[in-house]
Amino acid sequence: MLQKENEISVLIENSRLLSPNGMNEFIRKLSAYYEVYAPIKGEKLVVFEKVENPQDIAWDYETTQISPKKFLHKPFEILFSFEDGGKIINENKDVVEKSQILLGLHPCDVRAIEILDKVFTKRYEDPYYMKRRKNSIIIALTCSDAHEACYCTSFGTGPRIDSGFDLLITTLGGNYLVEIGSARGREILSRYADALSTDSSILMEYHRLKNAKLEIIENKISSKMDTEDIAELLEQNINHPLWENLKEECLACGSCTIVCPTCYCFTIIDKVDLTLKSGERQRVWDSCMLLEFAEVALGVNFRSERAARIKQRVYHKLYSFEHQYYIRGCVGCGRCIRFCLKKIDPRKIIAELRGEPIEQ
Repeated sequence: MLQKENEISVLIENSRLLSPNGMNEFIRKLSAYYEVYAPIKGEKLVVFEKVENPQDIAWDYETTQISPKKFLHKPFEILFSFEDGGKIINENKDVVEKSQILLGLHPCDVRAIEILDKVFTKRYEDPYYMKRRKNSIIIALTCSDAHEACYCTSFGTGPRIDSGFDLLITTLGGNYLVEIGSARGREILSRYADALSTDSSILMEYHRLKNAKLEIIENKISSKMDTEDIAELLEQNINHPLWENLKEECLACGSCTIVCPTCYCFTIIDKVDLTLKSGERQRVWDSCMLLEFAEVALGVNFRSERAARIKQRVYHKLYSFEHQYYIRGCVGCGRCIRFCLKKIDPRKIIAELRGEPIEQ
């Protein structure tokens, strides 16, 4: 009983309630000191962009096409420029100096950043990623609904989340329940926000409403991936006919990897100007689904077959990723399903390997 009372006390201590005007003013104040990026309503899609007007933020958005990882692991960046004699100039000028706030991340995208943290720090710390990461504040957003492609519950990556963020916002009844997840989150909330209420009884009611909202969302995610003993399943089905069948469907366009929030592959390009005296080194996103990705010296390609590239992607996410980083490489966001031109569905791939129909 005492433990439960202590848990409730901590919950209330780390919670605030903001009104719509209070939230807009909070974001305006943050924008004066930070680069604030959030899901913004576009003409056709919601896209993570710099906030110019807090009223443009889409608080009820579905999963964006490109994840907010683009602010940490850039799709394109110049690592450095060089001039005659190999002298390096303008080293890493694209890395942000001003701290940034990534606002409105759904739980699956917060978990994806935690996965990328492991990737970019395990053996050799990536200086470009880590500089941005250390300069970033994460303000998560509880989902308002679930898309039919979502399967985050299969991996425990949503819609509930209790760590990995500095602040967590839940929209409820026109107001905003804000939960503190770190010392940095507490600091910016106390410094820049005016709470509508800190009354314990009111906050407990909002937490009750939040839990009820999450239960509804969880119940909507009915199509799942059965992840039990998935490593053994994949080990036993390396030569399953499914892979040959999938190569006839897949266009090998790389869309699934570009929209994936945990994909991290890149290539390095050196561009030299016409004088051959100066140029720049660039880092650009790459994809294991592209034919050229596995090409090595003398034109040898160890994944020239499309079936091999499809298999590589699935096995890396659900098998070898766990051996590398002790975590699965999928967060169930559903982007690879939603934005695949052929609607290839990882849930159906695993169901077929099990010889079972996908849950409906």
